[in-house]
This record gives sequence, C-alpha cells and structure tokens, in this order.
Amino acid sequence: MAPPISRPPAVDQAPKHVIAEYKHRAQTVTCVCGWHGSTVTGDDRTSEWSRHVAANRPPKG
Repeated sequence: MAPPISRPPAVDQAPKHVIAEYKHRAQTVTCVCGWHGSTVTGDDRTSEWSRHVAANRPPKG
C-alpha cells in the first residue's frame, strides 16, 4: 500500500491541526504538526488537545 500523498497547504490557508494518531486506552493524540498530548478533560472541561487546537487557530478577520 502506498503512503498517503502529502500536499503543502494552499498559499492562502494556514496549516490545520488535526489528529494524526489516536490511542484510545491512553487517551492521547498526536497532531500532524508533531504535538503530542492528552484528550482527557479535567475540572476546567478543556483537554490539552482542545487547548492546542485553540492556541493554533488562525485569527479571524
């Protein structure tokens, strides 16, 4: 099986932060950018993954 084709983002689009690997029992994810962290939500109901995505979201406007 051939590896997936990797294309650079379009010039007018920022790279997206999406899950490249998810480990269910450990509740961890690896982002396509290389970041690795947890999907477990704590008392603040925000997981490390949610904070990573929010921190890397391009500004609106």
